[in-house]
Amino acid sequence: MTAVEQARTTPAAPVPYTAETEDPGVFRFPAPEDPPPGAARMLAMALYGTALGLTGVGVGLYAVVAVFGGAPGWYLPALGVLTLLSVLLTAAAFLAIHERNLPWWLLIAAAPPMAAAVAVALSY
Repeated sequence: MTAVEQARTTPAAPVPYTAETEDPGVFRFPAPEDPPPGAARMLAMALYGTALGLTGVGVGLYAVVAVFGGAPGWYLPALGVLTLLSVLLTAAAFLAIHERNLPWWLLIAAAPPMAAAVAVALSY
């Protein structure tokens, strides 16, 4: 047997997640044993996320016009940070959909940064 043949080993089989092995945390994709979210809950979260996303697209389009019109140097970074914060909170809400109230709090927290982005976009 050569060293090359000895190095060829099969990887260990992955250990499936069970409640006894480890705590998966709050922000995770739902496990197979998690109950599915209700249709009304999913629809409401999707509509809210869509509203935030379309608002972000509007801010982005307005920012493109403003940049070609000679916007100051702080304008795009400020809009980028505010919009990114809103997107991160919205994504976290969907990753925590298996929790009871946390997704709603995260979606509510995603609105002020987007409102601030709209205010910054319209202020210039």
